Amino acid sequence: MIDIHSHTLWHLDDGSPDLDESVAMCALAADTGTKYLFLTPHLIYWDEAEDLFDRRNEKASHLRHILREEGIPLHLRTGFEILCDDEIFEIKYFQPYTLNGTRYILIEFDFFKTAEEDVRAWCRYLTSFGLVPIIAHPERYGFVMNDIASIERLSKDGVLFQINAASPLGLFGGREGEVALTLLNNGYVDFIGSDAHRAHGRNTNMASLLRRYPEEVDRDLVHLAASRNPRVLLHDEPLTPVRLGHLSDL
Repeated sequence: MIDIHSHTLWHLDDGSPDLDESVAMCALAADTGTKYLFLTPHLIYWDEAEDLFDRRNEKASHLRHILREEGIPLHLRTGFEILCDDEIFEIKYFQPYTLNGTRYILIEFDFFKTAEEDVRAWCRYLTSFGLVPIIAHPERYGFVMNDIASIERLSKDGVLFQINAASPLGLFGGREGEVALTLLNNGYVDFIGSDAHRAHGRNTNMASLLRRYPEEVDRDLVHLAASRNPRVLLHDEPLTPVRLGHLSDL
């Protein structure tokens, strides 16, 4: 598996509180079948972006050194989870903040105040730079829960989607679970990420969650989102999403 979304680096956001926890998160990921783990701290304020970029890289380098010393077989890659609002229109250079320097960029929004029209405008702005926006945990946004067909409209704009591994089990809420399963069963989940914040609870063990998905979930789609598509991203190749149905018909 390749996990494109985690908050494993310590003291950068609401994720890992210390180095020991970060190492434990990495060890758990490696022990449970994750080969690559992306370190994606929250980027909320653009006036702090350059400093956060340097701190992330310094900590990622130190963590890699620790993993080598302890023989933990996990490849680390870097990125950010970027909080979008209208300030995004003032930014003209995004390459340092993409996933592993690729064309793919992981974004999020306010869970309940964000409107679909705003998201489409922000994503179109990002695509104008040749980027491919990946919306983190779309199942958790109010506008999606109220109108799941919004995902189909965003998809037509070239946007991709990453659900949290725990969401189809209802661990972020019942409605969120229903939305995640609907997206997954209809081919609108391009990536599954842990969105891990700790070594316990919301952790890096995606395998234990994927095994518990309902029987009606197509395992090929799970493999696509947890392994094949992330490998395409890792190599910065173009990704052609698999869409199996029209969400507007539901």
